[in-house]
Formats: sequence, structure tokens, C-alpha cells
Amino acid sequence: MNVSKKRGIATLPIMLVVGMMSLAIVVSITSVAFNELLISQVASQSEKALSYAEGGARDALIRITRNKNYTTTSYYTLDFVTNGCSTGDGCAQISVSSGVGTTEDPKIITSKGIMGASMRQIQVVVKLDDGTTVASSQNGEITSTVWSELKN
Repeated sequence: MNVSKKRGIATLPIMLVVGMMSLAIVVSITSVAFNELLISQVASQSEKALSYAEGGARDALIRITRNKNYTTTSYYTLDFVTNGCSTGDGCAQISVSSGVGTTEDPKIITSKGIMGASMRQIQVVVKLDDGTTVASSQNGEITSTVWSELKN
């Protein structure tokens, strides 16, 4: 009878080790899943910020199309969600340089898209009338744009 009691006592430490290993595996899997969720949320915010920056640049292009002399002294904002710029959660901040649109002095649009902690910035170089300086050939038509993303 003493032999069977000794065998049962070995079961307890084995069960504790198996339980601890199972717990470690569950914690590891949960940690990896949580990190993947955070990474996908940051990527989603970054893509939205880029989309907002592009939307802001397109808005500035429309303003230049309507008025070839359009410029800004600082920047203007576009909210893509209610109170976007005041909450930092869905807006664009856009500036337009005072360039005349020639090859030597193009208009430069800078648009910063903001979504949560993500910020992406686009610059568009705009030439009017093929960059001509000949007054009789100027009518304010946008003939060339070069888009680039600015890295922080």
C-alpha cells in the first residue's frame, strides 16, 4: 500500500509543470495577437492620414484652378470628420506658396494629413501654362504637377 501512495504524489508536481507550461503558451499567444492588433491599427491610421493629405492637396489644386493667384499666408484646415483638426483625429492642414507657377517659381502645395497619432505630408509642385513667362500665353491652366510624400 505504501507503493501506490508514493506514485500519486508524483502526479501533483507533473500537473503543476504542465499547467504552468500551458499558461505560458496562452500568455505568449495572447501577447502576439495583441501586438498584431496594435500594428494593424497604426497602419490603418497612417493610411487614413495619407488619404487626408491627398484630399487636402486636391482641394488646394481646385482653389488654384479657380484662381491662379491663390496663395495662403500660413495654412488652412479641412476637417474630414467633425472637429477633426481640434481633436487631431481626421483633418488636413494645407498651405500654398506665393509662386507664380512658372518653371523657375512654381506654386508649391504642402498638405499634412492627421489621423490620431499618425501624420503624413504631401508636397505638390504646380506649374501653370507649361511654366511659361510669356504673358500672352498665360491663362492659368494647370499643366504640370509633381506629387511627392515628404518624410519626417
